[in-house]
Amino acid sequence: MIQRIQSIFMFLLALINIILIISIDSDPPSSIPESYFGYYRIYITDYFFSEIISFIVLINLFLFKHSKVQIIILRILFLTMIFGLINLFDERSLETSLSDLGLIYFIISFVLIIMSIRSIKKDQAIISSSNRLR
Repeated sequence: MIQRIQSIFMFLLALINIILIISIDSDPPSSIPESYFGYYRIYITDYFFSEIISFIVLINLFLFKHSKVQIIILRILFLTMIFGLINLFDERSLETSLSDLGLIYFIISFVLIIMSIRSIKKDQAIISSSNRLR
């Protein structure tokens, strides 16, 4: 399981979300709303967004025998991240949104999800080609 590169990508995605959970404090009024994801912060702290994503990615890590399910879960996470990115740019100016730390989180998450999906598809291609040889 760990020798598969997509497992490492998914573990990094879960690790980033765990770091996000630790780094964002749970008291929004005492902190600056323009930093740490700005207006998107409400969704992260109130709806346990990072905790849920971390949990789903860790479960997805252990579904290595069900690659189609892994791809479906990663695509759902990708769509969720798109919603988060749209929400990040929604109520603020473009300049403020581009300088926010949340943009870096979304870029890294998108890259890791896309790389995981590509790696899983490569594994599926190798498995299907070996099945044709039998």
